[in-house]
Amino acid sequence: MVSIRCVGPPTASPLSRAIRAAEWGRAGFSLTEGRAEVHLLVAEDAVSPADQADVRRQAAEDGALLILAGPALVHLRGGPLHLAAFDDGHWTPLHEARLRVTSPDWPRGDVLVTDRLFLGLPTPSGGHVVTANVAYAEHDMLSLAHEGDVAYLGFGSAASSWSDWRLLQLVRTIVADLRRPRPAPVGVALLGFGAIGAEHAAGVSQTPGLELVGVCDSNPARLATLRDASPAVTTSADELLGDTASDLVVVSTPPDSHALWALRALDAGKHVVVEKPMALTVEECDAILQAAADRDLTAVVYQNRRFDPDYRVLTQLRDSGALGEILHLEAFVGGFGHPCNYWHSDAAVSGGALFDWGSHIVDQILDLMPQEVDFVTARNHKRVWHDVTNADHSRMTLTFADGAEAMFVYSDVAAALKPRWYVAGTSGGVIGEWRSEKVVSRSAVGTLAEDLLAPADSPPVMTFTSGPGSRTTMAYPPAEMFPFHADLALRLRYGIPMRVSGAQSRRVVAMLQAAEESALLGGIPVKPR
Repeated sequence: MVSIRCVGPPTASPLSRAIRAAEWGRAGFSLTEGRAEVHLLVAEDAVSPADQADVRRQAAEDGALLILAGPALVHLRGGPLHLAAFDDGHWTPLHEARLRVTSPDWPRGDVLVTDRLFLGLPTPSGGHVVTANVAYAEHDMLSLAHEGDVAYLGFGSAASSWSDWRLLQLVRTIVADLRRPRPAPVGVALLGFGAIGAEHAAGVSQTPGLELVGVCDSNPARLATLRDASPAVTTSADELLGDTASDLVVVSTPPDSHALWALRALDAGKHVVVEKPMALTVEECDAILQAAADRDLTAVVYQNRRFDPDYRVLTQLRDSGALGEILHLEAFVGGFGHPCNYWHSDAAVSGGALFDWGSHIVDQILDLMPQEVDFVTARNHKRVWHDVTNADHSRMTLTFADGAEAMFVYSDVAAALKPRWYVAGTSGGVIGEWRSEKVVSRSAVGTLAEDLLAPADSPPVMTFTSGPGSRTTMAYPPAEMFPFHADLALRLRYGIPMRVSGAQSRRVVAMLQAAEESALLGGIPVKPR
C-alpha cells in the first residue's frame, strides 16, 4: 500500500469530501491524515499563494509526491505551484472521455471517465504517458514540474472520477513510476499446458508487465505448438521450477495435485497461481496460504468466472442497491448428457461434481453474498452414468447466519433446465435464462454444418424485475481484456490488491468440502471449516 493524504485549504468542498470516500484500498492506496508518500490536492476553487506555499512545504517535509488535480489548476497563478501553460489552457465541458495510457506497463487499456478535461498541459519530459483525444487532437493529461516532485493531472474535476477504482489504479501506477525505477516484467512459467494452459499463455502474452518464460507439460505433443515461440519448453517439472527466469508459476495440473505443485513452487521462491479449485481440502489450502505468507509471496486461484458478463450484471445490480438485500439465490449448471471421460468426471481426482463446477459457482455466490455461512447441506445422486465416479446430480445449499440462503445444483440428468440464476432481493429480483445458440458453417463439401453450443457456453439473458410489470433485460457490461492477468500484473509489480484473493478461494473449498461431507452423511447440516 502507498499512503496518501488529501491536502489543501481548510474549507472542504463537496469534491474533496467525495474523494475522501473513494475506493482507495482497491487501488493500492492507504488514506491517512498523517505522514504520507503522496499528497493530493483536488480543489474546485482558487488556491491562494499562501495556501500553495503551505501545501508545497508539507509535501517537502514528508518527501512526498504532490499531485494537483481539478478546476483549481487554472487558478495556480502567482504562487509556488505555478505552471505557465495553465495561462493558455481551459477545461472542457463535462462529458464521457477516454483516457489513453501510452505507458507500456499499464495492463488495463483505456480508462473511460465522465469528467471535464484540462487542455493545455505540456508534454512531460519523458514523453506522453496519459492522453485524451478531444476534437481529433491528442492532449496530455499528465505533466510534471519542480524536478518531478509535483504532478499535474488534467482530469479529476468530477467527484465520480475519484470513486472509479480503475482511475485510482491508474493514478497509483503513475505514482509508483514517478517515485521509483519502473519494475521489471514478471516472468511467468506454466506448469501444465492443456486448454486452460493455452488460455493462460494468451493472457500472459497480451498483458503488459507479464512475460511468458517457460512451459512444462508431460505430453510432448502439446509442447510442439510452442517450439517456435520464445518461452523455454520442457517435460520436466523440476527443470521448470528451478529456472531463475520465472517469478511466478501457474499450476494447471489436475486438482488432486494442486497442493503438491503449489507448495513446491512456493518452496522454490515463486509466486503461485493455482487453477480452481485451490485444492481438495481446507488443510491443503491453509498449507498453501501459510507457505506464501511465510515467504512474502502471492498465492491466488484463477477464478476466471468472476468476470463472466452475466455475473458482472449481478454485481452491478447489487452494488447499485437495485436488488436491496439478497435473501435467496439459486444457481444451476447442467443438462442431459454423458459427462466427459477425462479426470473432470473422476471424483478421486476432481473432488466430485460439486468441486468441478462448484469451484466456479460457489466462488460467485460467496463474492455476491460475503456474509458468514452458518451451515451447508448437500445431496449427491448416482442413477444413470455408472462408468464415471462423479455424481449424476448434485445439490448444495448454503444457509447464512443472517437467514439468507443460496443453492447450487449441478446435473448431467437435467432434461429440463432450471434457470442459470434466480435471485430474490428485498428491492428486486433477477432471472438468468439459458440461451440456445449454435455456430453455423459449411462442411468440407459445402453442405450446412451446425454446432449446437452447450447452455453453459453462452451467457444467459439477464432480466431484472423491480415490481409488477417492471421487467428490464440487462445489457452486459463491456468486457475487460484478460482482467485476472491484469490484476496479477498490478499486484506483483505495484502492490495493488487483486479482486480475487487466496483467502476467498480457500473459503470456496471449505464450502465444497462441507457439502461433500453432508452428502456422505445423508444431507445433515455441516459447519464449514
